[in-house]
Amino acid sequence: MSLKETDLYEPIRLFLENAGYQVQAEVKHCDIAAVKDGQTVIIELKMRFNLKLVYQGLERQSLTDQVYVAIPRPEKGQREKAWKDMLKLLKRLELGLITVALDSPLQTVDVVLEPSDSLVRKNRKKQERLQAELENRQLAENVGGMTRRKIMTAYREKAIELCCIMEPLGQISLKELRELGKADKYAAMLRSNVYQWFERMEKGVYGLSPLGKEALDSMDYENAVRFYRAVYRKENEK
Repeated sequence: MSLKETDLYEPIRLFLENAGYQVQAEVKHCDIAAVKDGQTVIIELKMRFNLKLVYQGLERQSLTDQVYVAIPRPEKGQREKAWKDMLKLLKRLELGLITVALDSPLQTVDVVLEPSDSLVRKNRKKQERLQAELENRQLAENVGGMTRRKIMTAYREKAIELCCIMEPLGQISLKELRELGKADKYAAMLRSNVYQWFERMEKGVYGLSPLGKEALDSMDYENAVRFYRAVYRKENEK
């Protein structure tokens, strides 16, 4: 059976959540970002140890000292020279290492090496963007290491929420959004219309475009749409 990076994600997610972390996948180019007590941990996933994984780990050190690389547990064990050389390199680079036993039904996760405090200068703007993305996501829709799928960013999630607000109303005005206490959150989104999901009906009034209606029926957004439809159905029933 062919295994992929995404197969590493679920065991690591469960491992982190059991340790008390809030976990999100595919956050600002990071495969996994997890937060606990204000501490951010970043994990990059690969099916084998290579230079690309090392470069990704080094890049993430501009965001946090707690950077790990994660690979499947080695089939030949940990006595091989290549394994020892890899550990030596990761220690020198102050990166941590996690392995997942994909060859076992239990898929045990082991923290083989803890990262050290890195001397890499932190990029405050990138840190703030990462933190904002984590704080503004309500759902965990992504899988770490996924490709060829649309990432559910906080912005896309917010756009889906707005579609679900507008859906039963047909259209909505900026005045109505202000009355709902959501004008600050959505006015700019309606004007920029990044995904072309909205259309201006008249001054200050917007409705769903054909693309917006398609988004509500898309399998890509099924869980998010179900979640926000339920939220606003309850609010309308109050």
